[in-house]
Amino acid sequence: MSDIRGGYTGRTLRIDLTAQKVTVEETPDGAMWLGSRGWNALVAWREVPPGTGPYDPENRLVFSAGPLVGTGAPTAGRTTISTIGPRGYPEPMWTWASMGGYWGAELKYAGYDSLIVQGQASAPCYLLIEDDKVTLEDASDLWGLGVYDTQMKLKERHGKEHQIATIGPAGENRVRFASIIHRLNNAVGNGGFGGVMGAKGLKAIVVRGTRGVPIADPQGFLDAVRYVWNLTRGGISCIGRPDVGYPIVACTHGCSVKCWTRIRPVNGAFGSPLKQAMTTCVDGAWTFGSHPAYEGTSISGEHMYIPRPPGLGEEAGLDLVNLTSDLGMTGWVYDTWYRYLAALKNLGYTEVLGEPLDLENPLWWRDWLLRVAYRQGTGDDYAEGFPRFYEKHHIGPESLAELIGSAGSRGHDWHRDGRAMEVHPSPFWEYAALLYAVTTRDVTPSTHGFFFLNPFARRGTPQGVDETISEKVQELAERVYGSRRAVFQGDEYIEVVTAFHQHRSVIKDSVSVCDWVFPVLRKTYETPEEAEADTGSIYGDTSAEAVMYRPCTGIDMDINEMERIAERIVNLERAVDVRNFGRCREVDEMVIPHFQWPEKCDRTHISEDAHEFRALLDRYYDLRGWDKTTGWPTREKLEELGLSDVADGLGV
Repeated sequence: MSDIRGGYTGRTLRIDLTAQKVTVEETPDGAMWLGSRGWNALVAWREVPPGTGPYDPENRLVFSAGPLVGTGAPTAGRTTISTIGPRGYPEPMWTWASMGGYWGAELKYAGYDSLIVQGQASAPCYLLIEDDKVTLEDASDLWGLGVYDTQMKLKERHGKEHQIATIGPAGENRVRFASIIHRLNNAVGNGGFGGVMGAKGLKAIVVRGTRGVPIADPQGFLDAVRYVWNLTRGGISCIGRPDVGYPIVACTHGCSVKCWTRIRPVNGAFGSPLKQAMTTCVDGAWTFGSHPAYEGTSISGEHMYIPRPPGLGEEAGLDLVNLTSDLGMTGWVYDTWYRYLAALKNLGYTEVLGEPLDLENPLWWRDWLLRVAYRQGTGDDYAEGFPRFYEKHHIGPESLAELIGSAGSRGHDWHRDGRAMEVHPSPFWEYAALLYAVTTRDVTPSTHGFFFLNPFARRGTPQGVDETISEKVQELAERVYGSRRAVFQGDEYIEVVTAFHQHRSVIKDSVSVCDWVFPVLRKTYETPEEAEADTGSIYGDTSAEAVMYRPCTGIDMDINEMERIAERIVNLERAVDVRNFGRCREVDEMVIPHFQWPEKCDRTHISEDAHEFRALLDRYYDLRGWDKTTGWPTREKLEELGLSDVADGLGV
């Protein structure tokens, strides 16, 4: 990447663990690939051959910090990580995740946009990056330790300023939902990436940088940051200015928006060496309970009830939050497994694999977490993740598995879909169904923006939906999505909404900002009363990322060009899926059985023959320029996006 003025360092660090070799390469052109998601997908296409599994040395684990990372841009401390995710089902595929905190900024300060890890170490090691000094260090004394002890020992060894991303026992033992953890609870959470690090013998990545991030137009950038912060300070779902002071804590570098991340005291009764826990949205399930129960009758007449996970009490719940992170597992384990096991109890099961179900007992969950992380006894089967556990044991009806997690959800928990998780009125679940169909992971990072428009559109309850949609919400839908119909029930405009949010997810991952803030669909307000009283437009500024990007990098790129690059990245990721993992229309349609169960709120669902969903998929493929029979990108579309070599590689 030549003639860099700002934002990018232009350097990518490559670590070959097999050869114990460190090299520095040029970062791919930002004007072509924008940032993290683009760079990571390019690595997959060029370097990961078909037939590679998540734990193979040939798999790549890529950490990338986009052009805004390490600057004062709101929430620009994110790191986007990509690899073949072990959790994927029925087959792991190339996927991505995002991590907050300070690690990505430190990588930029050390002088690198990206870090590519390949190969497999012959003995446990950790990577130490201190500006231009990059070494692989012995981690034999760290192997087996929890996340918190590992970080404390490494900070004692190298300095408190060093930022650390590490795995716990779950990653070492290749638990399918093992996380990479930074600080207290910044997680590369749901894809099982911790197991990839464990398979490579890489315990931790320690970074210290003493450089800054160049800014092409410092005054212009400051002006842009002030403008965007005034748009975003309430966050995508909140009202007012950010809260300040203990127990408030920013979950990521550069974050200055209102959110719910908190530091809370814990007693450490379950083995964590820390006396504090950092809680985010998912952690509340352990303490205060999770989203509502589900009850519905399928199109075949089968009835299903999935209980709500209750809170286990603040004291014990917070201890379990810390234990889960210390072991290096996603915080969603409780929400997923409680729903399944409690549903079994409701069906008359009193034990599973010979073990009694004592789901309201925090000590039961402590023991369960330890068994899973160390793959001891029945924990070895649980560690394979829910769909594989069910595939092996078939405990309970198949419809229960379809509602909790399945091939349709790519092995992740069904989330934000109006069934096993939150209550959502249409058209949200219809959009979620299409997005799940064409992605490789839980779609949450692509859904926050649209999800948080629901309170403005209508109020969903288990008893029904208020169909009154305000004029200002209809105007917002027309401006953002191109049609007022996008916020009404039905699938009339869902393919356009889906493509929009896919692109915006790629943009936020590539410049590396938070999906709880971007895209900026609506204005923020000082008070709820002010929001209620506003009879004018509620539109925010969906070009906010580009507003900051231009003065940061010196590259004159508007949001339309960013969306064009995002389309290129979506197509490249799809091409990787097709070439390496046989992705096709049949795989996309695996979502159908789940969405044939009625939505909690308005009881709508896909029909018995799913004709309307297949027609929607046809329209989506047409919009994408993909073949409607195979679901593959066409040569015409790939050439249009400057991906002729990819078309050749696919043989289309």
